[in-house]
Amino acid sequence: MNSIPLYKQIIEDILSRIHDGSLQPGDRIPSERELAEQYLVSHITSKNALAELADKGYITRQKGKGSFVSPMEQLQMIAEFNSTVNHRTILKSKTIGLIMPSMKTSIDQQLLNCIEEELNATDYILAVTITRENQELESAAIHKLKERGASGLIIFPTEHEMYNEDILKLNLTDFPFVLIDRYLKGIRCSCVYTDNEEITWTAVRHLLSQGIAHPAFLSPDSHNTVTSDRLSGFKAALEEGGCLLPPEHQCLIPLSVTDPAEKEALLARFLDSHPEIDGLFCVNREFTKYISHILDRRGWWDRYRITAFDYPDDHRISYIRQDIPQIASSCVTRLIELIQGKREYSHVVVPASFVPQNPV
Repeated sequence: MNSIPLYKQIIEDILSRIHDGSLQPGDRIPSERELAEQYLVSHITSKNALAELADKGYITRQKGKGSFVSPMEQLQMIAEFNSTVNHRTILKSKTIGLIMPSMKTSIDQQLLNCIEEELNATDYILAVTITRENQELESAAIHKLKERGASGLIIFPTEHEMYNEDILKLNLTDFPFVLIDRYLKGIRCSCVYTDNEEITWTAVRHLLSQGIAHPAFLSPDSHNTVTSDRLSGFKAALEEGGCLLPPEHQCLIPLSVTDPAEKEALLARFLDSHPEIDGLFCVNREFTKYISHILDRRGWWDRYRITAFDYPDDHRISYIRQDIPQIASSCVTRLIELIQGKREYSHVVVPASFVPQNPV
Protein backbone atom coordinates (compact mmCIF):
# COMPACT_ATOMS: atom_id res chain seq x y z
CA MET A 1 0.00 0.00 0.00
CA ASN A 2 1.36 3.40 -0.99
CA SER A 3 1.90 5.43 2.21
CA ILE A 4 2.69 8.68 0.35
CA PRO A 5 -0.08 11.25 0.83
CA LEU A 6 -2.33 11.46 -2.20
CA TYR A 7 -1.50 15.05 -2.99
CA LYS A 8 2.22 14.12 -2.91
CA GLN A 9 1.57 11.34 -5.44
CA ILE A 10 0.02 13.89 -7.78
CA ILE A 11 3.01 16.18 -7.32
CA GLU A 12 5.52 13.39 -7.95
CA ASP A 13 3.74 12.24 -11.08
CA ILE A 14 3.66 15.76 -12.57
CA LEU A 15 7.28 16.41 -11.58
CA SER A 16 8.33 13.14 -13.19
CA ARG A 17 6.71 14.21 -16.46
CA ILE A 18 8.38 17.63 -16.31
CA HIS A 19 11.78 16.10 -15.55
CA ASP A 20 11.58 13.52 -18.33
CA GLY A 21 10.46 16.11 -20.86
CA SER A 22 7.00 14.71 -21.58
CA LEU A 23 5.61 17.94 -20.14
CA GLN A 24 7.35 20.89 -21.76
CA PRO A 25 7.48 24.59 -20.78
CA GLY A 26 4.13 26.15 -21.66
CA ASP A 27 2.22 22.85 -21.67
CA ARG A 28 -1.11 22.81 -19.87
CA ILE A 29 -1.40 20.91 -16.56
CA PRO A 30 -4.68 19.05 -15.85
CA SER A 31 -7.15 21.14 -13.86
CA GLU A 32 -8.08 20.55 -10.21
CA ARG A 33 -11.26 18.81 -11.37
CA GLU A 34 -9.40 16.63 -13.90
CA LEU A 35 -6.78 15.61 -11.35
CA ALA A 36 -9.46 14.86 -8.78
CA GLU A 37 -11.20 12.55 -11.23
CA GLN A 38 -7.95 10.93 -12.40
CA TYR A 39 -6.62 10.19 -8.89
CA LEU A 40 -10.00 9.67 -7.20
CA VAL A 41 -9.30 12.42 -4.67
CA SER A 42 -11.14 15.50 -3.46
CA HIS A 43 -10.83 18.87 -5.14
CA ILE A 44 -9.06 20.14 -2.01
CA THR A 45 -6.36 17.48 -2.45
CA SER A 46 -5.75 18.27 -6.11
CA LYS A 47 -5.82 22.00 -5.31
CA ASN A 48 -3.12 21.53 -2.66
CA ALA A 49 -0.97 19.59 -5.13
CA LEU A 50 -1.14 22.34 -7.72
CA ALA A 51 -0.53 25.02 -5.09
CA GLU A 52 2.69 23.31 -3.96
CA LEU A 53 3.92 22.91 -7.56
CA ALA A 54 3.27 26.62 -8.09
CA ASP A 55 5.06 27.52 -4.84
CA LYS A 56 8.11 25.55 -5.98
CA GLY A 57 8.10 27.35 -9.32
CA TYR A 58 7.31 24.36 -11.53
CA ILE A 59 4.00 25.68 -12.77
CA THR A 60 2.32 29.03 -13.28
CA ARG A 61 -1.39 29.47 -12.63
CA GLN A 62 -3.41 31.85 -14.77
CA LYS A 63 -6.83 32.94 -13.62
CA GLY A 64 -9.53 31.74 -15.98
CA LYS A 65 -7.07 29.72 -18.10
CA GLY A 66 -5.53 27.05 -15.89
CA SER A 67 -2.05 25.86 -14.91
CA PHE A 68 0.96 25.57 -17.22
CA VAL A 69 4.54 24.34 -16.97
CA SER A 70 6.75 27.32 -16.17
CA PRO A 71 9.09 28.83 -18.80
CA MET A 72 12.48 27.14 -19.09
CA GLU A 73 14.25 30.14 -17.58
CA GLN A 74 12.09 29.84 -14.45
CA LEU A 75 12.65 26.08 -14.23
CA GLN A 76 16.41 26.65 -14.42
CA MET A 77 16.21 28.54 -11.14
CA ILE A 78 15.00 25.38 -9.31
CA ALA A 79 17.91 23.36 -7.88
CA GLU A 80 16.04 20.05 -8.06
CA PHE A 81 15.28 20.57 -11.75
CA ASN A 82 18.87 21.57 -12.53
CA SER A 83 20.18 18.37 -11.00
CA THR A 84 18.27 16.02 -13.29
CA VAL A 85 20.04 14.26 -16.15
CA ASN A 86 17.03 14.81 -18.38
CA HIS A 87 17.17 18.54 -17.75
CA ARG A 88 20.80 18.62 -18.87
CA THR A 89 19.69 16.86 -22.06
CA ILE A 90 16.91 19.40 -22.58
CA LEU A 91 19.37 22.26 -22.14
CA LYS A 92 21.65 20.81 -24.81
CA SER A 93 18.79 20.88 -27.30
CA LYS A 94 17.34 24.34 -26.66
CA THR A 95 15.56 24.82 -29.96
CA ILE A 96 13.55 27.48 -31.71
CA GLY A 97 11.37 26.25 -34.53
CA LEU A 98 10.97 28.30 -37.72
CA ILE A 99 7.92 27.35 -39.81
CA MET A 100 8.03 28.76 -43.34
CA PRO A 101 5.51 28.33 -46.19
CA SER A 102 8.27 28.04 -48.81
CA MET A 103 11.93 28.62 -49.49
CA LYS A 104 11.53 29.66 -53.12
CA THR A 105 12.04 33.40 -53.01
CA SER A 106 15.03 35.55 -52.12
CA ILE A 107 12.97 37.06 -49.29
CA ASP A 108 12.41 33.60 -47.79
CA GLN A 109 16.12 32.87 -48.03
CA GLN A 110 17.14 36.23 -46.56
CA LEU A 111 14.73 35.74 -43.69
CA LEU A 112 16.10 32.31 -42.86
CA ASN A 113 19.68 33.56 -43.08
CA CYS A 114 19.02 36.58 -40.86
CA ILE A 115 17.12 34.59 -38.21
CA GLU A 116 19.91 32.01 -38.11
CA GLU A 117 22.50 34.78 -37.70
CA GLU A 118 20.48 36.30 -34.85
CA LEU A 119 20.26 32.96 -33.04
CA ASN A 120 24.00 32.38 -33.44
CA ALA A 121 24.48 35.00 -30.74
CA THR A 122 22.29 33.01 -28.30
CA ASP A 123 22.39 29.49 -26.88
CA TYR A 124 19.43 28.39 -29.04
CA ILE A 125 19.61 26.35 -32.21
CA LEU A 126 17.22 26.62 -35.16
CA ALA A 127 14.97 23.89 -36.56
CA VAL A 128 13.36 24.76 -39.91
CA THR A 129 10.19 23.25 -41.41
CA ILE A 130 8.75 24.09 -44.84
CA THR A 131 4.95 23.80 -45.13
CA ARG A 132 4.65 24.33 -48.91
CA GLU A 133 1.66 26.62 -48.31
CA ASN A 134 -0.25 23.66 -46.84
CA GLN A 135 -2.13 24.33 -43.61
CA GLU A 136 -2.17 20.64 -42.63
CA LEU A 137 1.62 20.52 -42.91
CA GLU A 138 1.75 23.73 -40.90
CA SER A 139 -0.29 22.07 -38.11
CA ALA A 140 1.89 18.95 -38.25
CA ALA A 141 5.02 21.10 -37.93
CA ILE A 142 3.63 22.88 -34.87
CA HIS A 143 2.85 19.55 -33.16
CA LYS A 144 6.19 17.96 -34.10
CA LEU A 145 8.30 20.88 -32.92
CA LYS A 146 6.40 21.09 -29.64
CA GLU A 147 6.68 17.34 -29.05
CA ARG A 148 10.43 17.48 -29.65
CA GLY A 149 10.88 20.16 -27.03
CA ALA A 150 11.07 23.41 -28.99
CA SER A 151 11.26 26.32 -26.59
CA GLY A 152 9.29 28.56 -28.95
CA LEU A 153 8.19 29.02 -32.55
CA ILE A 154 8.53 31.66 -35.26
CA ILE A 155 5.67 31.09 -37.72
CA PHE A 156 5.32 32.56 -41.20
CA PRO A 157 1.65 31.56 -41.72
CA THR A 158 0.44 29.90 -44.90
CA GLU A 159 -1.84 31.65 -47.39
CA HIS A 160 -5.30 30.50 -46.36
CA GLU A 161 -8.84 31.80 -46.02
CA MET A 162 -9.15 30.72 -42.38
CA TYR A 163 -6.86 31.00 -39.38
CA ASN A 164 -5.05 27.80 -38.47
CA GLU A 165 -6.69 26.41 -35.33
CA ASP A 166 -3.36 25.07 -34.11
CA ILE A 167 -1.93 28.60 -34.07
CA LEU A 168 -4.97 29.71 -32.07
CA LYS A 169 -4.37 26.85 -29.62
CA LEU A 170 -0.79 28.02 -29.11
CA ASN A 171 -2.21 31.38 -28.18
CA LEU A 172 -4.74 29.91 -25.74
CA THR A 173 -2.05 27.91 -23.92
CA ASP A 174 0.46 30.78 -23.89
CA PHE A 175 3.06 28.70 -25.72
CA PRO A 176 5.79 31.14 -26.82
CA PHE A 177 5.46 32.01 -30.52
CA VAL A 178 5.79 34.99 -32.82
CA LEU A 179 4.10 35.46 -36.18
CA ILE A 180 6.29 36.90 -38.89
CA ASP A 181 5.20 38.87 -41.99
CA ARG A 182 1.51 39.03 -41.03
CA TYR A 183 -0.80 39.23 -38.05
CA LEU A 184 -4.15 37.69 -37.15
CA LYS A 185 -6.90 40.27 -36.74
CA GLY A 186 -8.59 40.09 -33.38
CA ILE A 187 -6.09 37.57 -31.99
CA ARG A 188 -3.83 38.60 -29.11
CA CYS A 189 -0.32 37.46 -29.98
CA SER A 190 3.08 38.87 -30.85
CA CYS A 191 3.72 39.65 -34.52
CA VAL A 192 6.48 41.27 -36.55
CA TYR A 193 5.70 42.64 -40.00
CA THR A 194 6.38 45.40 -42.50
CA ASP A 195 4.36 48.61 -42.44
CA ASN A 196 2.61 47.49 -45.62
CA GLU A 197 -0.13 50.10 -45.79
CA GLU A 198 2.14 53.11 -45.32
CA ILE A 199 4.86 52.01 -47.74
CA THR A 200 2.31 51.03 -50.39
CA TRP A 201 0.76 54.48 -50.10
CA THR A 202 4.21 56.02 -50.67
CA ALA A 203 4.89 53.83 -53.70
CA VAL A 204 1.53 54.48 -55.35
CA ARG A 205 1.78 58.22 -54.77
CA HIS A 206 5.06 58.02 -56.68
CA LEU A 207 3.30 56.24 -59.56
CA LEU A 208 0.66 58.93 -59.69
CA SER A 209 3.32 61.66 -59.64
CA GLN A 210 4.65 60.19 -62.88
CA GLY A 211 1.35 60.98 -64.60
CA ILE A 212 -0.23 57.56 -64.20
CA ALA A 213 -4.01 57.78 -64.53
CA HIS A 214 -5.15 54.13 -64.43
CA PRO A 215 -2.99 52.01 -62.11
CA ALA A 216 -3.82 48.35 -61.46
CA PHE A 217 -3.35 46.23 -58.35
CA LEU A 218 -1.89 42.76 -59.06
CA SER A 219 -2.01 40.21 -56.25
CA PRO A 220 -2.88 36.68 -55.18
CA ASP A 221 -6.53 36.56 -54.07
CA SER A 222 -5.58 36.30 -50.43
CA HIS A 223 -7.40 37.76 -47.46
CA ASN A 224 -4.39 37.78 -45.16
CA THR A 225 -3.29 41.01 -43.54
CA VAL A 226 -0.38 41.54 -45.94
CA THR A 227 -2.64 41.73 -48.99
CA SER A 228 -5.43 43.66 -47.25
CA ASP A 229 -3.01 46.26 -45.85
CA ARG A 230 -1.31 46.73 -49.20
CA LEU A 231 -4.67 47.08 -50.93
CA SER A 232 -5.75 49.64 -48.30
CA GLY A 233 -2.59 51.66 -48.93
CA PHE A 234 -3.18 51.47 -52.69
CA LYS A 235 -6.76 52.73 -52.38
CA ALA A 236 -5.80 55.47 -49.92
CA ALA A 237 -3.19 56.83 -52.33
CA LEU A 238 -5.73 56.92 -55.17
CA GLU A 239 -8.36 58.59 -53.00
CA GLU A 240 -5.91 61.28 -51.97
CA GLY A 241 -5.33 61.87 -55.68
CA GLY A 242 -9.05 62.31 -56.18
CA CYS A 243 -9.89 58.95 -57.78
CA LEU A 244 -11.11 55.48 -56.86
CA LEU A 245 -9.91 51.99 -57.73
CA PRO A 246 -12.36 50.38 -60.17
CA PRO A 247 -12.97 46.71 -59.31
CA GLU A 248 -11.90 45.74 -62.84
CA HIS A 249 -8.45 47.21 -62.16
CA GLN A 250 -7.78 44.62 -59.43
CA CYS A 251 -6.23 41.46 -60.83
CA LEU A 252 -6.53 38.86 -58.07
CA ILE A 253 -5.23 35.41 -59.00
CA PRO A 254 -7.01 32.60 -57.09
CA LEU A 255 -4.86 30.73 -54.56
CA SER A 256 -5.99 27.51 -56.23
CA VAL A 257 -3.86 28.46 -59.26
CA THR A 258 -0.41 27.12 -58.45
CA ASP A 259 1.17 26.60 -61.87
CA PRO A 260 3.52 29.52 -62.71
CA ALA A 261 2.69 29.36 -66.42
CA GLU A 262 -1.02 29.61 -65.66
CA LYS A 263 -0.48 32.59 -63.34
CA GLU A 264 1.52 34.36 -66.04
CA ALA A 265 -1.16 33.62 -68.62
CA LEU A 266 -3.87 35.09 -66.38
CA LEU A 267 -1.82 38.26 -65.88
CA ALA A 268 -1.28 38.57 -69.63
CA ARG A 269 -5.00 38.12 -70.24
CA PHE A 270 -5.72 40.84 -67.69
CA LEU A 271 -3.42 43.31 -69.48
CA ASP A 272 -5.02 42.44 -72.84
CA SER A 273 -8.49 43.08 -71.40
CA HIS A 274 -7.59 46.51 -70.01
CA PRO A 275 -5.55 48.53 -72.54
CA GLU A 276 -6.32 51.73 -70.60
CA ILE A 277 -4.10 50.63 -67.70
CA ASP A 278 -0.83 52.57 -67.59
CA GLY A 279 0.58 51.68 -64.18
CA LEU A 280 1.11 48.39 -62.32
CA PHE A 281 1.54 47.70 -58.63
CA CYS A 282 2.75 44.14 -57.93
CA VAL A 283 2.36 42.98 -54.34
CA ASN A 284 5.17 40.43 -54.49
CA ARG A 285 8.31 39.44 -56.30
CA GLU A 286 6.66 36.45 -58.00
CA PHE A 287 4.05 38.53 -59.82
CA THR A 288 6.67 41.10 -60.81
CA LYS A 289 8.73 38.37 -62.43
CA TYR A 290 5.72 37.24 -64.51
CA ILE A 291 4.95 40.82 -65.56
CA SER A 292 8.59 41.30 -66.58
CA HIS A 293 8.41 38.18 -68.78
CA ILE A 294 5.23 39.42 -70.46
CA LEU A 295 6.60 42.90 -71.17
CA ASP A 296 9.88 41.46 -72.47
CA ARG A 297 8.06 39.18 -74.91
CA ARG A 298 5.72 41.88 -76.16
CA GLY A 299 8.06 44.86 -76.06
CA TRP A 300 5.58 46.73 -73.88
CA TRP A 301 7.88 48.38 -71.37
CA ASP A 302 6.99 51.84 -72.68
CA ARG A 303 3.30 51.28 -71.86
CA TYR A 304 3.61 51.09 -68.08
CA ARG A 305 5.22 52.48 -64.97
CA ILE A 306 5.71 49.71 -62.45
CA THR A 307 6.20 49.52 -58.69
CA ALA A 308 6.72 46.24 -56.85
CA PHE A 309 7.64 44.70 -53.53
CA ASP A 310 11.15 43.24 -53.21
CA TYR A 311 12.27 43.50 -56.85
CA PRO A 312 15.61 45.31 -57.13
CA ASP A 313 16.56 43.40 -60.29
CA ASP A 314 15.42 45.81 -63.01
CA HIS A 315 16.19 49.52 -63.33
CA ARG A 316 12.80 50.09 -64.97
CA ILE A 317 10.87 49.02 -61.89
CA SER A 318 10.57 51.11 -58.72
CA TYR A 319 10.51 48.87 -55.68
CA ILE A 320 9.82 48.57 -51.98
CA ARG A 321 12.67 47.17 -49.92
CA GLN A 322 11.65 45.40 -46.72
CA ASP A 323 14.09 45.53 -43.81
CA ILE A 324 14.59 41.79 -43.45
CA PRO A 325 17.49 41.97 -40.94
CA GLN A 326 15.39 44.15 -38.61
CA ILE A 327 12.36 41.88 -38.99
CA ALA A 328 14.50 38.86 -38.09
CA SER A 329 16.12 40.64 -35.14
CA SER A 330 12.76 41.78 -33.77
CA CYS A 331 11.32 38.26 -34.11
CA VAL A 332 14.15 36.57 -32.24
CA THR A 333 14.26 39.23 -29.52
CA ARG A 334 10.49 39.11 -28.95
CA LEU A 335 10.36 35.30 -28.92
CA ILE A 336 13.16 34.97 -26.38
CA GLU A 337 11.35 37.50 -24.18
CA LEU A 338 8.23 35.33 -24.35
CA ILE A 339 10.24 32.18 -23.55
CA GLN A 340 11.66 33.97 -20.53
CA GLY A 341 8.16 34.65 -19.27
CA LYS A 342 7.56 38.23 -20.42
CA ARG A 343 3.98 37.74 -21.55
CA GLU A 344 3.26 41.23 -22.84
CA TYR A 345 2.06 40.76 -26.42
CA SER A 346 3.00 43.32 -29.03
CA HIS A 347 2.93 44.11 -32.73
CA VAL A 348 6.31 45.22 -34.03
CA VAL A 349 5.85 47.17 -37.27
CA VAL A 350 9.10 47.51 -39.22
CA PRO A 351 9.36 50.41 -41.70
CA ALA A 352 10.29 49.61 -45.30
CA SER A 353 11.97 51.92 -47.80
CA PHE A 354 10.90 52.97 -51.30
CA VAL A 355 13.45 53.02 -54.11
CA PRO A 356 12.24 54.99 -57.15
CA GLN A 357 13.70 54.09 -60.53
CA ASN A 358 13.99 56.11 -63.72
CA PRO A 359 13.13 54.02 -66.78
CA VAL A 360 15.55 54.59 -69.63
